[in-house]
Amino acid sequence: MADWTDPDFLQALFISIFGLSVAGWWLSSKISSKLSEIEERKGKKKPEDPPSGGD
Repeated sequence: MADWTDPDFLQALFISIFGLSVAGWWLSSKISSKLSEIEERKGKKKPEDPPSGGD
């Protein structure tokens, strides 16, 4: 069981939580950036596609 009064444990806990928070923020910003890039590419590609004449 963890001893919540141990300063070394608390320091390690806070550093771990901070590191996980930064990693989560970084990953979410990368994914968001990539999704917006993909949407931008799809938007540019639409007008160039010839209309399909399914007669």
